[in-house]
Amino acid sequence: MGLVSPEHAPDAGVPVWAVLNPTAKRYAVARHSLERACADAGLPEPRVLTTTAKETGWAQAREAVARGARHVVVGGGDGTVREVTRAVAGSGVHLGILPVGTANLFAFNVGLRTRDPRLMVDRALFGTPATIDVGWASWRPVVDGRVGPPSVEQPFLVMAGIGHDAATVLATDPSTKSRLGWVSYLAVGTRHLFSKPLSMRLSVDNAPGRRLSTWTVLVANSGTLPGGIQVVPGGRPDDGYLDCLEVPLRTPAQWASIAWAGVTRHRWEAAALRHSRVRTLWAVPDEPAPLHLDGDVMGEVADVRIRLQAGGLLVRTGR
Repeated sequence: MGLVSPEHAPDAGVPVWAVLNPTAKRYAVARHSLERACADAGLPEPRVLTTTAKETGWAQAREAVARGARHVVVGGGDGTVREVTRAVAGSGVHLGILPVGTANLFAFNVGLRTRDPRLMVDRALFGTPATIDVGWASWRPVVDGRVGPPSVEQPFLVMAGIGHDAATVLATDPSTKSRLGWVSYLAVGTRHLFSKPLSMRLSVDNAPGRRLSTWTVLVANSGTLPGGIQVVPGGRPDDGYLDCLEVPLRTPAQWASIAWAGVTRHRWEAAALRHSRVRTLWAVPDEPAPLHLDGDVMGEVADVRIRLQAGGLLVRTGR
């Protein structure tokens, strides 16, 4: 990650703002630990805003920025972090992360996953700031067979997927997701392995569109799943690129080769997967296809446009 000049503590007279998801598994201990750490460091009591079913983080973080926040701490899973990122990206506000949600894939990729609440809070408050890239996506939703206008841009920090990858997320039972976390996606994904490939048109970095048939198009900002499985070998969230993966699979042997390469960190066979590094992308499926951002399904879409905001986020890390 690109490190910036460290500011090892928030300004003494300026309160830290926190946007916390009260439904997260470890919400209570995270909030208590945050309040205790601020008191022990002689900082003002943190201003805590909690998310709701309707206001899932963006409105709370926007309020914090509007009221002069210089440091916002977010507590929750990838969805909550994504919502807060939407408000603070590009603002210069430092973001601390308390990974207390289900998957926490972004926190894993930047070395922030921990079960120790004191260490978690210490990193969020006093960790070294690092510049992180942000992916942004806009799409035309399809509802009841009708194509709507382009959506407002939404960020993603881990990956966006259109096709059977998103169908896998959509099919994951919420109770299973809550119980098993990221493993639940892999379990459900096996049901979709041999689904019919999707036909679509794909344009990257404003090049002329080309036709392809693929199981999914995955655009990754971060490259690794827990357990050391590398979705994108060498992928980093601070390299100024997004990694685009096309998956034109035809046989079980090709799936096996990809799985083995992901675990052993060898390069994938070209016949099984196509990899490119991009800054913009436009995917147009022949038929409406599901889209997800960081595990949150956006529904079926007629197309999706994706762009990179290089270094758009300042995240407090443990490095």
